[in-house]
Amino acid sequence: MRILVISDIHSNIWALDKVLETEASWDRVCCAGDLVDYGTAPREVIDTMRSLPNLWLVKGNHDVHTVNTWRQYQRGQVKPQDYKWVHHNCERLDEERIDYLDRLPEHLVFEADGYEYLMQHQYGLSYEVVESRYQFEEYWKRYRKETREGLGRRMIFGHSHRQCIHVLKEDCLWLNPGSVSYRRPDDPDKTAHYIVIEDGRIMIKQVPYDRSRLLQEAVGFQKRQEMMETEIQDFYFFFGKAKTSRDPLPDIASFSPSKEGGQ
Repeated sequence: MRILVISDIHSNIWALDKVLETEASWDRVCCAGDLVDYGTAPREVIDTMRSLPNLWLVKGNHDVHTVNTWRQYQRGQVKPQDYKWVHHNCERLDEERIDYLDRLPEHLVFEADGYEYLMQHQYGLSYEVVESRYQFEEYWKRYRKETREGLGRRMIFGHSHRQCIHVLKEDCLWLNPGSVSYRRPDDPDKTAHYIVIEDGRIMIKQVPYDRSRLLQEAVGFQKRQEMMETEIQDFYFFFGKAKTSRDPLPDIASFSPSKEGGQ
């Protein structure tokens, strides 16, 4: 079996499309949550995910945040200095897609190629990781009382945007595919991150994609002064060439999204 493992898409349809184009052959897609927020195309991402056959998907904290914000948000009542990408996303979603996000499960368990997998968006309340076999065993028992004899055990988490495999013992590990969309402030890599598991073998992968469409939206908000400056700064770091997420905003008169956010 060939499994495509993704997470933290964050309304970035261009990165998602590139991953799906690059990995055109798979038997199952596993997504560890955060379809929306901090990107510009929530509707397109949700619709693409809904169209995938053999999809295993759990909800992330940004999915929950978007659902809650949508149900409280009234357009025009948020001042520009308080306007965030989650409000931008809410204006592009409708009740049907919000309900889809709300109905997603918090965790899933499945078997493939001699392994049992437990998938959930995050471990702990912040960015904690499973550090010991004891933590692994205790967390596993919370959701899975028994494992069929002979099966290895693997946990899949997203949330941290840090692509990794953490081996606690040969048949006991957790993995994070990283974010399809963007990195943390200490990682300047701009590629889309994901994992492929083929017949049980784990392959860590990245692929570059065109980031200019996301930057164009940020430039528009900068011109109109309609969004929190820190939210726009994030975009120039995530999808442009800013060295930090708090670099001064560029001069938009001479800024080229196509050059700044190209592959």
